[in-house]
Amino acid sequence: MRPRSLRIVAHGSPAAQGSKKHVGNGRMVEMSKKLPGWRADVEAAARLAAGPAWLPINAAVSVTGEIRLLKPRTTKYPDAPAGAPDLDKLQRAIGDALTLSCVITDDARITHWNIRKVWAENLPGMDITIQEIT
Repeated sequence: MRPRSLRIVAHGSPAAQGSKKHVGNGRMVEMSKKLPGWRADVEAAARLAAGPAWLPINAAVSVTGEIRLLKPRTTKYPDAPAGAPDLDKLQRAIGDALTLSCVITDDARITHWNIRKVWAENLPGMDITIQEIT
């Protein structure tokens, strides 16, 4: 059987997952207020790309592509988004959305990431391809 792959393009404002703050009584919440919206954008784009007949991949997968961030008016890094948000935290948000969308059974199946952060030329978002590894 041929390995499956899926290209997903999501538009929206990429948000990091992983930084938490303590809000009292032992509760921790995500610091990024943008995270729920971004995760929903990725989840919706993944479901659309997969279609109704898609069965979640329950095997090792590789994720390649890019995350496109809006360039601020002023930045210390005009050539590349070398500041916040951290790439690994952006990947974490995408991995969870891929699981929620049922494209993959669990983000633990991601054994290889080849993602880069770039300044968006037009719309911010992401363009990734998930490839099953056999």
